[in-house]
Amino acid sequence: MKHRNKQLAQIGLLVTGISCLGFSLNGAAAEAPGNVSSIQAGKAIAFNRAQGNCLACHALPGGTMAGNVGPALPMQGVTFQQMFQTKEKLVAFLGDPEKLFPYANMPEFGKNKVLTQTQLEQVADYLWSLK
Repeated sequence: MKHRNKQLAQIGLLVTGISCLGFSLNGAAAEAPGNVSSIQAGKAIAFNRAQGNCLACHALPGGTMAGNVGPALPMQGVTFQQMFQTKEKLVAFLGDPEKLFPYANMPEFGKNKVLTQTQLEQVADYLWSLK
């Protein structure tokens, strides 16, 4: 129970921290979705245990054997558009989460060269497409 409460507190801190950094949780204009091939490539990376491996920590639509360290994505009641306003901000977050939120308990996929810039953009396109 303590572990679950800690996780919920971390999620709350993440959302609060992001909103304090100038990201809006309401009224963000939706952007045009990425192209279908980029979204599909991003989903493949997110589900690939040797690449993005998002399922290690997050539940995603259609994913199996999902982890529960991070929040289910998309988070209930909050879209990526509302949290980040632009895909560029989401890409930056995926690349170096601690730069935007110092206590983020998430791999630095770009900073540690786990994913290329193109792959980060594809994962962002996939996440952006989730409703």
